[in-house]
Amino acid sequence: MDAQEKLAWDGELSAAVLGRGEDFTLVFLDGPINEVATANATGRGFEYCGVLAVVDGQCHAMCEPHPGAVYPMLHASLAFAQQVAHKPKPEQSGDSVDWLRRLWNLPDTRS
Repeated sequence: MDAQEKLAWDGELSAAVLGRGEDFTLVFLDGPINEVATANATGRGFEYCGVLAVVDGQCHAMCEPHPGAVYPMLHASLAFAQQVAHKPKPEQSGDSVDWLRRLWNLPDTRS
């Protein structure tokens, strides 16, 4: 396993970056891979540029060594950060079901 694979594997959220110039596609790796988006990106001449991931709450990036990979990675990192910011956070406490049950059992005060 190389360093990029390890980063993608260790990430709570990770995405491969396919791109060329300013154009890029994020292929998220935390679920089924979007084959249509991947085929569309390769059809447009996009190349694999690297991986972006969140590991232990910190964002990490690993770029391919070819010069054309840096620019798409820079653009993709902003889109990736926005995805991370809007990703639903897990519940901090395990009492959410109890809270909903208590809410359901409140008396209806509408008359």
